[in-house]
Order: sequence, then C-alpha cells, then structure tokens
Amino acid sequence: MIDKTILLGDIGGTNARFALTSPNDSSYTCFEKFLCVDFDTVIEAINCYLKGHDIDNLHEIYLAIAAPVSGDKVKIINNHWVIDTVKIKKTLNVKKVNIINDFASIANSVASLDQNDIEFLGSESSFSELSQFDIAIVGPGTGLGGSVIKKTKKGSYISALELGHVGFSPQNEIQMSLFNILSKNNNRVINETLLSGPGIANIYCALLELNNKKISSLTSEQIFLQIQECEFAKKTVDIFFEILGQVAGDFALSTGAFDGVLLVGDLVNNHIDLIHNSLFRFGFDNKDDYRNLMLSIPTGIIKKSELGLSGVFELYQQSYKTQSDN
Repeated sequence: MIDKTILLGDIGGTNARFALTSPNDSSYTCFEKFLCVDFDTVIEAINCYLKGHDIDNLHEIYLAIAAPVSGDKVKIINNHWVIDTVKIKKTLNVKKVNIINDFASIANSVASLDQNDIEFLGSESSFSELSQFDIAIVGPGTGLGGSVIKKTKKGSYISALELGHVGFSPQNEIQMSLFNILSKNNNRVINETLLSGPGIANIYCALLELNNKKISSLTSEQIFLQIQECEFAKKTVDIFFEILGQVAGDFALSTGAFDGVLLVGDLVNNHIDLIHNSLFRFGFDNKDDYRNLMLSIPTGIIKKSELGLSGVFELYQQSYKTQSDN
C-alpha cells in the first residue's frame, strides 16, 4: 500500500511551520518554517512548501492555529491569514482538513515529554508519575497563549484559553504607571500588551516615556541584547519576567492548575538564565492569602522545540488509530 501523505502545520502570528508524515511513520519529516508576512494566504504558503518537497498529492491536513477554533473559517489573531477549511480542502483537493488551537496542540504534546525536557524554576515535580493532575501551559510569543491539561482516571482533557486577551491587572506602582501610558494607545490593556514580543517593546517605550527620555523603537531581541549596557532595557526585562510570573500565577489559580505551570516558546527558552535570576517566582507566589498554595506549585520551562507540530502529530496519530480501530 502506498503511504498517504499528511501535511502537518503550526500557524502562529509570525511563523508558519510545516512537516510531512504518513500512516507508517513514527514521527514527521521535512520540517520547514516560513514567515507568514511573505504570503497573502495560508494556501500560498502551503503550495510553496509542497512545491519545495515535490509533493503534488495530499491526503489530509492537520493544522494548529493561533486563534480560537470555531466554524470552518477562522482569522489568525495576530496576522492577516484566514484559515478557511472548506476553501483549503477544495483548492488543495484533500480529503480532510483538521484544525486545532495551537495551545491545545502544545498541551497535546505534553504526554510525550520526559523530565529532561523541562527546566524547573524552583521545586521539581514528576508529572509522568501522577495518575491524575491539572497542569497549565503559558507561552509568550507574538501574542500570549494558554491552555490547561486535566488528567483523570478516565482520560485527559485539554482546554485552550485566551489568556493573552484577559485585561492586565497592575500589581505595583511602576506597573500602574506603565498601564496608564499604554492606555493612551490601546482601547484595552490586556495581558499580551505586555507579555509578548511586541509587549516587551511596549514596556521599553513606556519606561522611556515615563522617564522623559526620547522614544526609540527596538525589537524584543534588540532589548535583550542591550540589558548589560542600557538600564531601561534591563528594567524592561525585569518587569517582563515579574509580570509573566504574576499572570502565570493568576492563571494557575483561576484554572485550578495546582500541579504545575509550564512555560513555552522562544522568548523564555532563549533566556533561561535570566528567568532563573528574575522575579518570575516572586510574581507567581505573591498572592496574599494563597501564597502557601502558590509556593507548592512547580513551575518550569519546556525546552523541547516545535511543540505545536509535535502536538498536531499526536492529534493525527490519535485520529488515525481511531479510524483504524473502526
């Protein structure tokens, strides 16, 4: 039997990642990453990828996308693409197009992790040894994503949640000052106004304005590179990680994820040493009457790359197994 070619994709606000698999594969191959801004539509990006790998016949497509999934047509929150499953299916002549929220996909990949894939921030935990647990995933990137995994005796349940679009709650005087400045140009100051790549730049510019300095627009990467020479870059990064801790802690409390909170994404993975020496855990633990509970919740960074693709591959395998069983 000729293997059926399956396209896997992870579509974020900035990048689109693609790979191929088939029913007889134990993993995926032909990984490639594209900038979404380089293509008018997701179909153009997929066609470019397929042409580069001499693929002219697909069986199914599985996509993880950075947006709430509802219906056959979904707008990506932080870029111009619309994922129209009916149009994709018709244009690319595929049997089926499956879409899942990207943080649901990331949560789906947690089952394949081992302890070596996690850099713990504080006390460690062994999720694989727990028969039941509630764990949250938090990831700043182009935006801010979040999801929750609930493992019970009956199975695992995943919820993708719009953590980035929850209103930001300042916790001290400097954060209130930043909030007031950012409110001038934002109808709502939400978590991802500060906790994202663009959010780091927002904090930096707001700090400059607060200190009556000339506003200079830098990317998050440039800000991280200047923390040794620029006091405002250093302060920006300090504030970013403290707020990340605050929001991750609030997320744990609001979702009941008392068995652990795991961070994902390049923004945290590229700066693990900085997080270890930051106020992340202070922000996480600083919950007044709930401080003792917070102290008992493990936090860590998932070091494994391409979690979105790993999760959508797991989704495909589950779907294929179900089809085979039937």
